[in-house]
Amino acid sequence: MKTFKFEGNSDDTFGEYGVTNDDVNNCAKNAPIQCDITSSYGQLSVVGHYWISPSPHGCWTIGIAPIDEDVKIPAWPVRFKLSDEGYSPSMEIDAPDDAKLTWYSNGNLVNA
Repeated sequence: MKTFKFEGNSDDTFGEYGVTNDDVNNCAKNAPIQCDITSSYGQLSVVGHYWISPSPHGCWTIGIAPIDEDVKIPAWPVRFKLSDEGYSPSMEIDAPDDAKLTWYSNGNLVNA
């Protein structure tokens, strides 16, 4: 089993810092960064989005979603934790050993 740890950094970078240390920098474009986790045991999407609140400050929001409408989210353990930085929670997902990550910025495939 692998434990992936997702969190945002600054206002423009979102990544996985538990196994791969891959991240995507979208240059603070206020666009979501998505990471699909694919395994022979299931698939799910992790989404990080840095949004600017009505105050002049921004924060990261992190969540999960199905890969597609008819694909169920696998029952992998998911935990949210508070970060020392304060602007980004972290999310840990325990996934099978064969899990692979594919990254997207605002819906466009990127090489992490």
